[in-house]
Amino acid sequence: MSHEIASQQVIKPPVIGRGDTVGIVAPSSPIFEEGDVEFTFEWLERLGLRWKVGKNTFKRWSDLAGTDEERLSDFHAMWADPEVKLILPIRGGNGSVRLLPHLDFELIRNNPKVLIGYSDITGLLIPIHQKTGLVTMHGPTAGSFFESEYTYENFVRLLTRTDPGGEVPDPEQKDDWNPDYPPYRMVIAPGRGSGRLTGGCLTLIRQLMGTAWEIETRGRLLFIEDVGEEPHSIDRMITQLELAGKLRDIAGLIVGECVSCRPGNSKRNVLSLNQSVEAMLREKFEGARYPVIYGMRIGHSADKCTLPLGVMASLAADDEMVVLKLEESATS
Repeated sequence: MSHEIASQQVIKPPVIGRGDTVGIVAPSSPIFEEGDVEFTFEWLERLGLRWKVGKNTFKRWSDLAGTDEERLSDFHAMWADPEVKLILPIRGGNGSVRLLPHLDFELIRNNPKVLIGYSDITGLLIPIHQKTGLVTMHGPTAGSFFESEYTYENFVRLLTRTDPGGEVPDPEQKDDWNPDYPPYRMVIAPGRGSGRLTGGCLTLIRQLMGTAWEIETRGRLLFIEDVGEEPHSIDRMITQLELAGKLRDIAGLIVGECVSCRPGNSKRNVLSLNQSVEAMLREKFEGARYPVIYGMRIGHSADKCTLPLGVMASLAADDEMVVLKLEESATS
């Protein structure tokens, strides 16, 4: 384990309450339709929250929400603003990792706030947690925390309470006659494990490999997910983590639903596509010495749970049940 991570005390951001201010920024790509932000405002108002919008949030520069300097300026401004308690990216997309060489980690460490997001925002969640000790949240962005009742309730529960998060629930099955696949908690390898949570979008975890911000996994419960990747591409990324030793000493592995990751879904039909994500996971992890589960609704699912990086959690998986439990609070 890196000395920097091992020697740091975990910092929990202050709990979010009515009257607090949310800072809305775009550290990655711009919002597709600007009118969508009005729905975000309506839902924040229902929670009794105020908001500020970064001055460059609606800019466009290639596929990014403004230049690197503009996006970084907004991001730093929200961390420096004493009124802002929650930093809520407007979406993921592309570009967050480009900010890392110039990110002011001391500013962030000295002004702990909730940072939550998924997809490309993984490129900020992992480095900020590892460099500062701050608990960051893998969960919905400004445009998706109201995407479903399950997403909304998980978002609110983790951000507005200081008691231990407890068992992470599943969404209600929508249709008994046509159940969703994969099941919410498919056991690939049974077992029990506990450790601090880390993880996020697999593409971003792979992008950080070989850099000063690559993921630290030793002794941790690792969760991964992705969207629109062929199973052979998921296989490549997991194999890279294996070869880098990132799966050697983990306490457990949670693989999310991986939306639209079936053979042929990406339209990149350049290989023989006869493998599923489930089959690939069973080939790699059946018989693992730590628990491995597949199917939890994380990240790109419409139903998504909020998972806090840096919080102690436990995973128990057997033939009868699978329990993921947050053993402590995500906020202070």
